Amino acid sequence: MKKHLLVALAALAMTFGFMSCKKMGPLSQEYFKVTPAVLEAKGGVVNATITGTFPEKYLKKKATVTLTPVLKYNGTSEKLTAATFQGEAVKGNNKKISYKAGGTYTHRVQFDFKPGMEKSELYLTFQVNTGSKTFDLPEIKVADGINCTYMLAKAENLEPAFAADGFSHSVTSTQTADINFLVAKTNIRSSELDKDEIKALAEKLKQVSATEGSKVESVEISGYASPEGSVSLNTNLAEGREKVAVDYMNKQLDQIKQNVEIDSKYTSEDWDGFQELVQKSDIQDKALILSVLSQFSDPDQREVEIRKLSAAYKVLATDILPQLRRSKMKVVTSVSGKTDDQLKAAVKNGEQLSIEELLYTATLTENAKEKEEIYQKAVDQYPDDWRAVNNLGAAKYLLGDFAGAEKQFSKAMDMNSSADETNYNWGIIKLRNGENKIAEQFLGKAAGLGDKLDAALGVVYLHKGDYGAANKALDGDKTNNAAIGKLVVRDNASAESILESVETPNALTHYLKAIVNARKGNKTNLISELKQAVSDSNLKKRAKVDIEFAKYASESDFAAVVK
Repeated sequence: MKKHLLVALAALAMTFGFMSCKKMGPLSQEYFKVTPAVLEAKGGVVNATITGTFPEKYLKKKATVTLTPVLKYNGTSEKLTAATFQGEAVKGNNKKISYKAGGTYTHRVQFDFKPGMEKSELYLTFQVNTGSKTFDLPEIKVADGINCTYMLAKAENLEPAFAADGFSHSVTSTQTADINFLVAKTNIRSSELDKDEIKALAEKLKQVSATEGSKVESVEISGYASPEGSVSLNTNLAEGREKVAVDYMNKQLDQIKQNVEIDSKYTSEDWDGFQELVQKSDIQDKALILSVLSQFSDPDQREVEIRKLSAAYKVLATDILPQLRRSKMKVVTSVSGKTDDQLKAAVKNGEQLSIEELLYTATLTENAKEKEEIYQKAVDQYPDDWRAVNNLGAAKYLLGDFAGAEKQFSKAMDMNSSADETNYNWGIIKLRNGENKIAEQFLGKAAGLGDKLDAALGVVYLHKGDYGAANKALDGDKTNNAAIGKLVVRDNASAESILESVETPNALTHYLKAIVNARKGNKTNLISELKQAVSDSNLKKRAKVDIEFAKYASESDFAAVVK
């Protein structure tokens, strides 16, 4: 009898408990909304807003409910910030919910993205406390996650900065010399030909004759007369001085067998030269003389007025006017360097080349391995040239040898920390290492690199979550990173257009195209692009868990591509 009574009491207790629980029974998914519906990482952080509703006559007056969002991923779970709600009769500081009318609430959660969260689910768990009892309600799945497409934008997609060479196929140089004449004379005195500047000009012409690939590019001669005396006399003098200088130069050119047409002219009265020399002089009446030049344009009147300044004119006649009785000679010569084929052959044969020749020769190939070999030779032969070190690092970067690139970039920074190229390359290495703040600092010192700098800053901004700044920096680019900038703001059409214009599509290009087609619901093109993308094992691994492909993950043809 006693045993039957205990069983009956237990059954009654269970019934009572069930009835009590029934009043606070399971909540359905329809009462909850998560924004965004698919969780998304931005700047390494996930933000979500949970909007919930307690239905009418649900939350008992003396009960509390603690809601805890739980993210489940990769065989583990992470509890997020909880929120507690209380009935009308509960004393406390939590949000009160009316039993009769029910109520709505908003709960915001924020957490750091961790590897493995790419494929995850957000659940809500509920713990009810009625004062005398505590029990759990069934958990509810409210969202999937986490979209981290922005993370596909990486420094590896960027072009490193190569320092420029100073090589030229033709190096030009200019030599000038003046032949001075006595007053009213046009003959060249032997003393003039003994001047250092005339000898230097003659020596330059001899070098042209002795140097292979060298030639005289141009010769200019101008004859002048000083502005005293009549215009007709001065015209004859200037013209005569032009002629004798041309004759002299033709003889020099004949000796070195250079056939060059001389560009010659004469100036009857060299008032411009006169004014320039007076301006540079310390003549006592300089200001007065310059004033005369500005007041009178007629040459004869100018001369009359200047002669009135008798003391000043004596100085002019001694120090200024003799310098204006001259012929100016200007010779431009050039030396042709090695041809591209000759440079490539020289590198291959191990011939000694100048640093400029080596740096230039490396630009003649698109093969990164060949670039690396040439820049290594440049570093071996010219270890103190920062450009060689920097460019060796850049070649290693293109080859994916990021450790080797970082080593060279560090050396280049030590050698020249002010160059745009060294700051930029150090910045993208730091960006690749995840040191975004440091990367941004160094990139900020590379302002002279223009579009290349914008491309790098675009990646920085994408990882910071500043998508507006990222797209501004990447505007006009036809690169994978530019397409990612459009994908993260759901501008699928622009992303697709950019991807079609990528100059050298790679596995990432096809992966991004697969994302576009997944969003468009074009399964055929999605599979086609993904087949080309999974040649990159990292992308193949990512595709298995990428929320962008969640709709197709269970389908056999998708599974076959990523298996």
